[in-house]
Amino acid sequence: MTEVTATVRWDRYDTAIVTVASIVTIFVHPVRTMLKHPFWLDEAWVAALTRAPLTRLPRLSSSAPVGFVALLKLVPGSGLQRGRLVVLGFSVLTVAATYVLTRTLGWQRQSSARFAATAATFVVMLAPLSLIRNDLKQYTSDAFCAVVLLGVGAWAERSSSRTSLVWLAVAGVLTAPFSSTSLFVTAALFAGLLVCALWDRARGRAIEIVVVGGATAAALLAYFVVVVAPNLNAKLRAYWASQYLGGSPQHVVHATWNRLARLGPDLAMPAAVFVVLFAVGLVVLTRVRARALAVALPLLWLEMALIGRLRRYPFLDLRTSQFLLVSSLIVVVVGAVGLVGAARTLPSVRGVAIGTGAAAVLTVVLAGLFTMGCVRYIRKLNIPNEDVRSETLAVAARHRARDVVLVNESGNFGFSYYWPHGHMTFHHDESGQGFATEVGGLNAVYVPTRTYQDIADGLREAVDRWHHEGPGSRLYIVRTHVSSGEEASWERAFTAQGLKPRVEAVGSDPLLVLGPS
Repeated sequence: MTEVTATVRWDRYDTAIVTVASIVTIFVHPVRTMLKHPFWLDEAWVAALTRAPLTRLPRLSSSAPVGFVALLKLVPGSGLQRGRLVVLGFSVLTVAATYVLTRTLGWQRQSSARFAATAATFVVMLAPLSLIRNDLKQYTSDAFCAVVLLGVGAWAERSSSRTSLVWLAVAGVLTAPFSSTSLFVTAALFAGLLVCALWDRARGRAIEIVVVGGATAAALLAYFVVVVAPNLNAKLRAYWASQYLGGSPQHVVHATWNRLARLGPDLAMPAAVFVVLFAVGLVVLTRVRARALAVALPLLWLEMALIGRLRRYPFLDLRTSQFLLVSSLIVVVVGAVGLVGAARTLPSVRGVAIGTGAAAVLTVVLAGLFTMGCVRYIRKLNIPNEDVRSETLAVAARHRARDVVLVNESGNFGFSYYWPHGHMTFHHDESGQGFATEVGGLNAVYVPTRTYQDIADGLREAVDRWHHEGPGSRLYIVRTHVSSGEEASWERAFTAQGLKPRVEAVGSDPLLVLGPS
């Protein structure tokens, strides 16, 4: 790992590599299946937001950033699952951004720069945590925004100009609507730049960083207070309770290690290897004129641990920490490249180039082990097999004017989204999503929670309506994402009212039917 002397230039070969990598990224994901597979609960409420007016999005979106939902609304075509193309698009952009970030670091030789960038690109592309991210959620957007911000931050350090700091501020503000986690990355980058300026005793540069960083913090704080904070609620925090941190500092370290160890298969490497290569990568970053990144990334880990300890954001959850893990994987690759470079410097013995052979063996071993860990995830669809779509379309095809529909708590989003007639209405709800949906003009009953009392009350109301409609009417019961406890509550409610609905197999989620009356 030698000191950098110059920055190598981008050329047409780099453009070719980025283009090929972007195309390959599409083929390692099960695109056709992604466009056919119905949305499950966590996706359905995001999909439902695409039917909301733009003016209402800031007050409806909870954990889905407003900008991300707006992009989903812009996807053309009539395919009901086409929004997943946005998720795939961000995966492609993350791969391209990874190459640009790694390639433009201050490597000493062009060959080293291109080798490191190519390796980082394919690791980010093929890591299981990237391959399984094909659901309709914002996590690939989080990763892309984080990598872009790291690239701008690295450039700001190399440039040492006030303009570069302004561009970092602009990038931080512009990415916030598309990724709420970009606020954490922006804060870590400005802190990293400030630490480097103070280390260099560059008083003028430090003042510029404080001024621009302070203005950026004010803008991001205003965005958080106005857009993000009003949509947070107790149920959403309760949902993530198991992913927060607690206890003493020693317990926090222990919990962090345990969670990282569980993520080993998703990283395609043991936690110990990840930590060692990450540490080596930080050293290499200081050698390739990216000291701010070498400071910012450990700070980002500490920042997320602290926020997790304050019970405000889940720490090291595979989905919500996508931005943190992808950013760290780039550092891990930089560390691996540094080890390969160090191996090449081994002296020759009796004319035998030990260093070249050792570097080649190390490269093959690391690449082989990583490939073994990720190959089974290629083209794998990581989406639960829930099918409220088939239930909804079956009801829509059979529904007559006097029929009644009952929808369970988890089904309201998917039922409203897939219902082919009428329009969707939104109303405030104290659930983790902060809203619920209904199909306008439909004689439907919606169960508000999974508790027995609400299920029994909802069933009683639906049965009363059904009996009131008279002979020939039917009661359709649409349910999805039913837990074992909720299933027991439904069975108890059916028994209490002497009902035995018949099961109609219309998809993986069965449709329950009572009647004709």
